[in-house]
Amino acid sequence: MDHYSGAENAENGGPGAPDEDVDRIFMELAGSLMVPYQNECMICFLMRAMVLLEPAGFAMTDTYRKFNAPRATKLGARLVRMGVYGDCRLLQAGVMVNDALWDAECCPDCGIPYAVPDCLEVRRGSTQPCKLWRWRQDVAREMFDAWLDNRI
Repeated sequence: MDHYSGAENAENGGPGAPDEDVDRIFMELAGSLMVPYQNECMICFLMRAMVLLEPAGFAMTDTYRKFNAPRATKLGARLVRMGVYGDCRLLQAGVMVNDALWDAECCPDCGIPYAVPDCLEVRRGSTQPCKLWRWRQDVAREMFDAWLDNRI
């Protein structure tokens, strides 16, 4: 009697499929089920979807836009103008923790918080972050303005 090795089904994604294929299929299915909560901000949604984020591209940002801000058709172009080229980069370089509201313990390598409190919510259709977050460019502009005011 021959023993089943699983090699016959490995090519077809059957029980003997390599772990990478199983992981890929799981991520595809989980990504299709991940949707933003009503009035959840884009950044809190991305933080919740962190394990599903691709290293490049706006897949989860597009999911957010589709469900919570369908009229924000130029969102990707606006983020690219800010120097953000994907979901992960948005969390790393597009926003920062609003220190006035919460003290976050962040990863020393990427700067992303380990845990996030519940979203403070935004109006439907908004792509702005909730009060937990600040656009990094706004913080930089405020720091420059404060520096300029001190020089005058």
